[in-house]
Amino acid sequence: MVRTNTFSVLARARAAAARGLYGSSNSTRLGGQLIKGQSTYVDRQGYEHFGNRGRNWGPTARLAAGGVAVGGFAYYWSCRQEVPYTHRHHAIMMISNRMELHIGEQTFHQVTQEAAMTHTLLPPNHPAVQLVKRVGTRIAKVASDGGGGGYYQHMKNLDWEFAVINSPDVNAFVAPGGKVVAFTGLLNIISSEDELAAVLAHEVGHVLARHHAERLSQLNVTGLVNMLARALLGIQIPGAL
Repeated sequence: MVRTNTFSVLARARAAAARGLYGSSNSTRLGGQLIKGQSTYVDRQGYEHFGNRGRNWGPTARLAAGGVAVGGFAYYWSCRQEVPYTHRHHAIMMISNRMELHIGEQTFHQVTQEAAMTHTLLPPNHPAVQLVKRVGTRIAKVASDGGGGGYYQHMKNLDWEFAVINSPDVNAFVAPGGKVVAFTGLLNIISSEDELAAVLAHEVGHVLARHHAERLSQLNVTGLVNMLARALLGIQIPGAL
């Protein structure tokens, strides 16, 4: 017991001598070199510890972080929308209706132009295009009438367009803003307008529920949070852009 106390006293004495010998408490000597910006303290067991490591989150920083959190939650809450029919809630953040429509127009234009260059885009007067347009337009009209409740203002005055590409792909897709593309591979296995209506209703449902904008919102918010985390904490969120 006496020997342990002696070591503790010697450790405290060495720490005190080091602080007195090498100046302020913001410096210490390690391996024979003076390192600035560090401070030391001795615990009850006589061990010497380095201080001032990492970021010093003072009251101002904590207040700012709290303000950002409150402001972010308020923004999220103001962006919440109710999806028609399913009544699920989501938040459309950092993307406007105009941007959403622009993305859809650019996507549709690129796909149809590439198909036209390869001579696989069916002309507007083709029976397959007329069929898709007729059935799709009826479904879009019903989806835009507000009968499912929720938020549907983005469905008003949409310029719906329908195109058919001669391809064996059994598929169809829709771009934001009501731009529908179907492939002849899908049409060849459909035996009735009812089956076609089921497929096109699924695509129209993506526009009604704003799935594209929701996904873009998630990517934008994740990227912003990741940027703040790297700037403030020096860490990166796994899976973020």
